[in-house]
Amino acid sequence: MAYYDTIAKRWHETTGSKGGAFKELVLNSILLERLSGIDNRSILELGAGNGYFLPLVLRRFPGQVPSEIFVTDQSGQLLEIARRHFRIRDAAYQYLDVTKPFPFADGRFDLILASMIFNEVHTGGFKKALAECHRVLSRDGLFLIAVTHPDFISGLRKSGLLKTTREGKLTMPGSGSLRLPVVIRSLGSYRKGLQEAGFQYQEEEGCPTPEVIVLQAGLRKAWKVPVALVYTCTKSV
Repeated sequence: MAYYDTIAKRWHETTGSKGGAFKELVLNSILLERLSGIDNRSILELGAGNGYFLPLVLRRFPGQVPSEIFVTDQSGQLLEIARRHFRIRDAAYQYLDVTKPFPFADGRFDLILASMIFNEVHTGGFKKALAECHRVLSRDGLFLIAVTHPDFISGLRKSGLLKTTREGKLTMPGSGSLRLPVVIRSLGSYRKGLQEAGFQYQEEEGCPTPEVIVLQAGLRKAWKVPVALVYTCTKSV
């Protein structure tokens, strides 16, 4: 059973339609601003969770119609929540483990979204996932990634806030009382992984705002420490 199957209901109840305070007030806008349009574009979302984000994308570009949308996750429970609460007409909802070969043809997608998933994937699976993303991305496509910032994870580690489950999975505090899977990966490892997979990228940090600190007490010690890392990627020429 996927880890998120065990917390899917609480995850949805806690994060709702905006993904939680940090995503609502910081990360969502960073990601949306990196998109220039979706009309007649094929879209693949990896690790979609409860499915809240793609409806935000569609509302940002009213009147624009993607050619196809695949909403994927490794958690069947979260996919069912996504279908029930944030269903997108004509979108396909499909199980997908990013560490395995993707069931899609080369160059199929013009836009791949991967928000807060690769910070949960160990090194071997991370490399495989990047290789598959490169393979299924169209020549002029956009690959948009958000991960938990290594500096933030390092701070949690030094504060003793990372815990290991009975199954040996490393977790960090999430919204409310939730604990979320996490891996230790350096900034250099993210950059090297993208370069070796054949991507060129722009890198941006996301820090908590005062509004986020008020709403999400767990981030108070992280004030002015970047929480997220965003990569806007294209295929290297």
